[in-house]
Amino acid sequence: MKSFCVVLLCGFMGTCQANDGWSSELSHATGGALLAGAITRVYDDSENRAWIGFAVSSAGIVLSESYQISQGAKRSSSYLDMASHIAGAALGAWWMDKYGLTPVIGRHSVGLVMRRQF
Repeated sequence: MKSFCVVLLCGFMGTCQANDGWSSELSHATGGALLAGAITRVYDDSENRAWIGFAVSSAGIVLSESYQISQGAKRSSSYLDMASHIAGAALGAWWMDKYGLTPVIGRHSVGLVMRRQF
């Protein structure tokens, strides 16, 4: 059922139109947050999982928009899309690292161990 929904949504993507309004930039920011959060979740064992999620999501949009610029798209619109996506990616990676996942125990972690005999 999930794969059917994904195929159905991808089928409707061809009819989508973008503009430079708030709704378009908000959708770029939301997409960046979701993508960065998902990538952060995939790398949940790494101490740098938030940076990985942010970097991969940001690199993806930079490559995508650079390709669109090379094909003749308007530069200002593409830069605005990049900025919106990167801001959303920063928020999504930070939130997933801070609140969505359990803390990573590393060299700089501090904890408390309690032992009690019965």
